[in-house]
Amino acid sequence: LLKLAVLGALSVSASSAMAALAVLPTSGTSPYVQCRTASNFGAQTDSTLPGASDSACVVTNGVGAALSLNSTPEPGFTLSTSNTSTITAFSETLGTLNERVFVNSPITQCIYAKQVIMSNTGTHDYNPQRSGTNRMEVNDFAFGGYTGAVSAGYAKADATTNSSVFRIGRTFTSVQMQPNVIGGASVAPGYQVLPPAGGTLGVQINGVGQTLTPPGSPSAAQQQAAFSSTHNWVDFTTDVVAAADEDGSTNPGSPTMYIQQACTANTTTATAGNFELRQTGQETQPFVSVTGTSRAPGTSIAP
Repeated sequence: LLKLAVLGALSVSASSAMAALAVLPTSGTSPYVQCRTASNFGAQTDSTLPGASDSACVVTNGVGAALSLNSTPEPGFTLSTSNTSTITAFSETLGTLNERVFVNSPITQCIYAKQVIMSNTGTHDYNPQRSGTNRMEVNDFAFGGYTGAVSAGYAKADATTNSSVFRIGRTFTSVQMQPNVIGGASVAPGYQVLPPAGGTLGVQINGVGQTLTPPGSPSAAQQQAAFSSTHNWVDFTTDVVAAADEDGSTNPGSPTMYIQQACTANTTTATAGNFELRQTGQETQPFVSVTGTSRAPGTSIAP
């Protein structure tokens, strides 16, 4: 493995299942909120735009619409800064990270946008136990550097090539998810849509590990995720892969992932170690974490 705000009035609780960025919890029964329910965490085809009936965590301008990376996600915000960088792993290009900052006026709130496009040109095999050369399937993107109260959400720039977000957590820890069968429509027994709060702080991926005969049977402890004690990290659960994975789906582009918090300027700092792409063992895959660099308002990478 490569180890490689006071919030604006536009943000609402995800429990209301309404469109808008979701206020992330800092305490309670789970550090996660549920977002899109269609496609069972990507086990089934994710090729539609999130409509009004399945719009939890979707930004206002992304409901039922393809929203480009440079388009404002919420009324009252404008694009302020743009950055693009290459993600490398195993001495080859894994993908491209696109980052944007949107601000209101006068600046009291910032929305930090992230989008990853995976490359299909590499040769590294991210599941050697399976035939062929398997591309990395990113089940979670984790971002650090967001200390304080935050809300988070997503949009799809394209219905068929971008993944949805299935849950968002105020945690450093990604939690393994499995369908009842490969390509199945329901969650396998023992796996939790909203992982309970608990476990060891700093764990990158929690679960049973690689299951060559899926889905496996996790213990309660193997589905827990600890709140980010520094309130620093945000985890987005997705299903992103540049080539067809075991369930036959291909979504080479991530959703546009948004983090909103109070700010007084559009400033961000590129910080090594504050960005992770994680393959969390869906179907028969092994755990893989790739650590990279992203831009954030803060520079802490503490979990």
